[in-house]
Amino acid sequence: MAGDHLRGVALVAAGALCWSSGGILVRMVDASGLAIVFWRSVFMLLAVGAFLVARNGFGGTLAMVRAMGRTGIASGVLLTGAFVGYILSLKFTTVANTVVIMSASPLVAALLARFVLGEPLPRRTVIAIGLAFTGIAVMFSGSLAGGGWIGNLLALMVAVSFGANIVAVRRGRALDMVPATFLGGVISAALVGPFAEPWLVSATDLGWLALMGGFQLGLGLFLFTRGTRHLRAAEVGLLTLLETVLAPLWVWIGVGEEPGALALIGGAMVMAALAGQALAPGPALPPRRRPEAG
Repeated sequence: MAGDHLRGVALVAAGALCWSSGGILVRMVDASGLAIVFWRSVFMLLAVGAFLVARNGFGGTLAMVRAMGRTGIASGVLLTGAFVGYILSLKFTTVANTVVIMSASPLVAALLARFVLGEPLPRRTVIAIGLAFTGIAVMFSGSLAGGGWIGNLLALMVAVSFGANIVAVRRGRALDMVPATFLGGVISAALVGPFAEPWLVSATDLGWLALMGGFQLGLGLFLFTRGTRHLRAAEVGLLTLLETVLAPLWVWIGVGEEPGALALIGGAMVMAALAGQALAPGPALPPRRRPEAG
C-alpha cells in the first residue's frame, strides 16, 4: 500500500538522520574512545531494554533473547565489532572517511553471501564492488602519511562486520534485530569496560553520551527496523546513504572538520557504486526460516 511505503521511507530516513549525528556527538565528547564505546553501549542498552520490556514484558524479552539461538549470538558478536570499530575509527580519521568506508557494507554482504549462502553475484554488483573498493583505496592513499590509515582500517572493519551480520541474518532465519542489537551492546560494554575507565567521564560528557546511546544508536536502530518491513532492500540501501551524506556535513558546520580532496574523490566513487547498486533491480530474497535454537 502507498501509505505503508511512505511510512517506511519516513522511518528509515529518520533512522539514518539519527545515525548521522554520531560523528558530531563524538567530537563533542572529551573522553577516550573506549569510554565512549562503553557508555554509548550502556545507554543504548537502557533505551532498547526499556522498549523491549515495555512491549513484551520481562519474561517475554528473555524468551526473545533465548529464541535467537546461535544466529542471534553471531549477530551480536558481529554488531559488537561494528559498534567498537565505528567509535574508534572516528578517533583516528575524519567523519567523512569513516562513514563513507563503512557504507560499503551492503557490497561486502553481497560478496560474502556469494561464498557463504551461494547467492548469485550479478555482474553489476561485481562492478559496484570494484568501483567502491577503488574509491576506498583512494581514501587510504590520502591518509598513509599520518595516522588516518588506522581509522580507515577500523572503518573497513565496521563495513565487514556489518556486512557479515547482514549475511548472518539473511541465512534463512526470521531474526528480530532488536534483541540482537541489545546483545551486541551487552558484549561491547563487557568487552571494553575493564579498559575504558568510565568513571573518568565528566557529567557533561555523560549527557552527550546518553544522547548518543539513546538517540543516535538506539532510536536510529528502532526506526530503521520498523521501516524496513515496508521497503525493498534496494530502497533501504539508498535511504541509508543519507547518513553518509549528512554526517560529514554536521561536523563541517559544527567543528569545521573538512574532508580532504582525496576523501571527496574516493567518497564520490563509493557513493556512485552504492547508488547504482541500490537503484538497479535485483532478484527476490529466498524466504526466511525460523531461527535455530541453541
